[in-house]
Amino acid sequence: MGVHGVAAGVRVRAARVDPLLADRVVEALLLVGLPVAHGGHGPGVHLFATGSADDAGGSAGTGADDPERWPLTLRWLCSARLEDAAAAAGAGSPWPRTRQVVADSMETALAELLPALGLSAVRGAPDGPTRVGPAESAAEPGQETGPEPETGPRRGPAAEPVAAAVEAAVRRGAALAGLPLARHPRAAGIALAGCVPDPGAGPVVDVAWRPSPRLPATPLVSTAVRESMHHAIGSALTACGLRTSWHRPADSAPHLHATADH
Repeated sequence: MGVHGVAAGVRVRAARVDPLLADRVVEALLLVGLPVAHGGHGPGVHLFATGSADDAGGSAGTGADDPERWPLTLRWLCSARLEDAAAAAGAGSPWPRTRQVVADSMETALAELLPALGLSAVRGAPDGPTRVGPAESAAEPGQETGPEPETGPRRGPAAEPVAAAVEAAVRRGAALAGLPLARHPRAAGIALAGCVPDPGAGPVVDVAWRPSPRLPATPLVSTAVRESMHHAIGSALTACGLRTSWHRPADSAPHLHATADH
């Protein structure tokens, strides 16, 4: 069986993961702050050889299923709770759709941000996996590090305390999607901070993605990671039952708001 419960074809190519390419991808994922699903046990990014028994396809006819050009395939695995609920769901259940939206969001982010870290990546179909090819440059992703970029919400004097109920809802949604939380200021993952809500609105929290402090501080890399991950976590949290929106103040960069859905 494939990793998502799809039966593999009878004729499976004798594929194996290129260890050097896999090491580059794992290093890039750790710099971004994403977990790796070693052995196909999530949550996190599952790596396997294109055309192997784990490859459920999804890019046929697009060129992205060519194992010579794209020898490595990435799939996002949600929490065991969500994966199991989606696999066991009957007709009319929301769980398969929730799992698919989370996975699609994360795999799209991977295809967008990995090229900034020197790797070739593509999604050949909207619901297909992310395929990875040889590095586009000789630069290692750990080079050109600099001061840690401002990637998380900032608590200023005017910031409100994090609304406890909304924070708890975001934490539940992140755990369901398989996304890590930033437990301290230098930890990678979803960072939460209080903010002043719009007049008449309910409590909200600022949600931001904080990568590893080792992520290269070059604008190309930091911007690609920030924008890709913020859009991905917004879609993932929405799929898990929260309301998210972009707040675009005139005096600072746009940031993501989340509130509990009632």
